[in-house]
Amino acid sequence: QGASKNENVMIVRTTVEIVPEENTQLQGLYKSGDMYCTQCEAEGFRRITYYPDRPDVMATFEQVRVEANAKDFPVLLSNGNLVKEGMCEGGTNGDKRKFAIWSDPFPKPSYLFALVAGDLGCLEDSFTTMSGRNVALRFYSEHNNVSKLSYAVESLKRAMKWDEDTFGLEYDLDLFNVVAVESFNMGAMENKSLNVFNTSCVLADPKTSSDANYFRVEGIIGHEYFHNWTGNRVTCRDWFQLTLKEGLTVFRDQQFSGQINNCAAVQRISNVLTVRGMQFKEDAGPMSHPIRPNSYIAMDNFYTATVYRKGAEVIRMYDTILGTDGFRKGMDLYFKRHDGSAVTCDDFLAAMADANDTDLSQFARWYSTSGTPTVTYVTSFDEEKGLFVVGLSQNSRSDEPLFIPVAFGLLDKETGEEVLPTTVLELKEMNQTFTFPVKKDVVPSILRNFSAPVKMVPASGVVNESDMAFLASHDTDGFNRWDSAQQLYTAAILKVMDGKEYAETLDLVLSTFGATLNDASISDDAIRAFALILPGESTLAEAVSVVDPPAIRNAR
Repeated sequence: QGASKNENVMIVRTTVEIVPEENTQLQGLYKSGDMYCTQCEAEGFRRITYYPDRPDVMATFEQVRVEANAKDFPVLLSNGNLVKEGMCEGGTNGDKRKFAIWSDPFPKPSYLFALVAGDLGCLEDSFTTMSGRNVALRFYSEHNNVSKLSYAVESLKRAMKWDEDTFGLEYDLDLFNVVAVESFNMGAMENKSLNVFNTSCVLADPKTSSDANYFRVEGIIGHEYFHNWTGNRVTCRDWFQLTLKEGLTVFRDQQFSGQINNCAAVQRISNVLTVRGMQFKEDAGPMSHPIRPNSYIAMDNFYTATVYRKGAEVIRMYDTILGTDGFRKGMDLYFKRHDGSAVTCDDFLAAMADANDTDLSQFARWYSTSGTPTVTYVTSFDEEKGLFVVGLSQNSRSDEPLFIPVAFGLLDKETGEEVLPTTVLELKEMNQTFTFPVKKDVVPSILRNFSAPVKMVPASGVVNESDMAFLASHDTDGFNRWDSAQQLYTAAILKVMDGKEYAETLDLVLSTFGATLNDASISDDAIRAFALILPGESTLAEAVSVVDPPAIRNAR
């Protein structure tokens, strides 16, 4: 219709016939059970119609009309706002058809297109944005599951409020739909304004769900909602940039879960257990790759722990280096520059650097370096000069040194009081030395809050067990307190496994247990519980050169 007004406009009309009932790849439009559903990330839209379905091809889906048998498919959903719905003309009672017209005003890549048609129940609520707009929230699921949607609804409202308060990001439409069905083949998908989930990610019932289930529901709901800005409004130029949206959004959902529940240390411990348990293994195996890979055979192979989890750790390092305020300034500039665009990881880095007037060119090496870097540390105390010296060395697969932020603190060796609050040491060379004036001997707390996805090891190859026990009882950093205990427990278990004398180490373990149980300053019992859990067998396997599963199990 606009061609006559602009000679440069070309209109292409296609009419296609597809058979969703025979779509066994579950990409594009398919029928599962009694409902129709779509999954278009990464390259599913081409199975619906002819389309250049790269993520950088963004278009405004001004009108999507869905028609179906009214009895079998009373719910017809797509992206955007509902413009009109009603009954089609003609047809008998059993053959009457229903239609719904949807319009999404925001340009999006085709992988975010969604369509759902089925007989579903609905739980409705609303949210008032910071500008005063009322957003209708509708959660759909099988009729027998609607009663289990309440926690997911509350989680979404908390996520919307948190994103406004933390990043100033407001939801941009009048309606937000969520579909949670047993037949959805993926875990969750952030389609614009129509998030689709498998029921395992959304349903929660106090009679059958554990605390872990509730945390999982809240985290996944938050993750998919946060994609509205980090993934939808600003998307990837190509699939090599997948970590741009996934790593950033994982970081955002981790921050949300930790802050909204006032359990930042517990959340961090949980995150690091996943990184060490899954991503470090990936780094050490034949599938090792950087967070921004150089090539792929099938796009589906890209959805890895490295792209998601290590990608989130790289984003966290921005926050560690620049500080919370600096990270927010970088995010603001990122959205100001690129809202409505398909961009790259380099664009994100440039926004962070420019907003804070700093050089992050060395930091960019994280995007192209595979494997897990190792940082070796050695410390010394010169009582006469009143100096505590820390030497750090790095080793990675990068030809040049990485920019590694090492969060660091010092505690008085006698009283346990914090002498040096958390300070970020910027390790930019292969070997660096840092010196701190102190009045008496101290115990170092290194890599606080797991400030970089690295393996931190002593130069001697053996941890100082007394220091680990001290930190496990006194460290003011919740993550390092837990991690020090884990290192101490690991040392004891490995001694048992190797047939070495372990009585002194076991005494330290028991004293650490006692200190943890009796410490009144620990207000969160979840931290106390984590501190008392021994390292898992997979974690212990990472600490030995030859893995003997029965020996590890028996020693543990």
